[in-house]
Amino acid sequence: MKIIFFGNTSFGLPTLEKLNKSEIKIMAAVTNNDLHKGRKKIIKTPVKSWAEQNSIKLIQQNNLNDIHFIENLKSLNADFFIVIAYKILPQQIFSIPKYGTMNLHGSLLPKYRGAAPIQRSILNGDKVTGVSTFIIDKNIDTGNVILQSKLSIGDKNFGQIHTELSKIGASLVLNSINHIIQKKPLIEQEGTYTYAPKIKKDETQINWHLSSTNIINLIRAFSPTPGAFSYLNDKRVRIYEAKKSFDSEIILSPGQISIINKKKLLIGSIDFPIEINQLQLEGKNIMDTASFINGYKNILINESIFKRR
Repeated sequence: MKIIFFGNTSFGLPTLEKLNKSEIKIMAAVTNNDLHKGRKKIIKTPVKSWAEQNSIKLIQQNNLNDIHFIENLKSLNADFFIVIAYKILPQQIFSIPKYGTMNLHGSLLPKYRGAAPIQRSILNGDKVTGVSTFIIDKNIDTGNVILQSKLSIGDKNFGQIHTELSKIGASLVLNSINHIIQKKPLIEQEGTYTYAPKIKKDETQINWHLSSTNIINLIRAFSPTPGAFSYLNDKRVRIYEAKKSFDSEIILSPGQISIINKKKLLIGSIDFPIEINQLQLEGKNIMDTASFINGYKNILINESIFKRR
């Protein structure tokens, strides 16, 4: 089996590792062009870095309608294309290989079709998520499902779920290739479908007039990146880790802070206070709460209010 891999982010790296150690031949890895930041800094995609380290043929292309690019793909005569965390492929590309093109998606389809399935699942307080492999068709994330695998979310954050799903997905991709080769039946997507659109910046700002559960879900959904944020005394503060406090003696209004024994920082919501464990003042390093309290006494004053802008 000869494949071409399409991807940009680290989500696909465990799959590349498994493919490279198997009998499957990676004919090429397709990824975006480098980004140029400033005069000298060049940012490669994780997929490019991996391909270079493993001596895999690399194809960089941003324009998927480029004729020479498409002809190059055809000339490699791959049996199968695998797409993970890439962009939407046009039909003239996904229809090239004889076995079709498979995508690994970070949800249990048909739930959370779209760009941000993991974050949306955490935001909505789901208890279970997973990954799906499916054959790409002309619509977004609607193709017939090959295989799925579930994962319990618990109190994990986005980064933790992302890592776990990428590893589960690697095994799922290899099993899915065998599934296709053996011509086993695929599953048509049925039931209620939902969309997971790309996260907008304003969605990462904390609204303290929500329940503690909703606020903590938001913090988890955007940790470690980009970080849920709020403003305290006109300074932006990102919060990366928090938990619900059940201290019945502490009553705080939404956004109001309370410092306990110079070690704990509580912030009010519409129900329970929220205990902050890890946070970051703009322009500074991420800190645990005790270090933050000790270092920024001029900003953290009892009864100050975290606010939205």
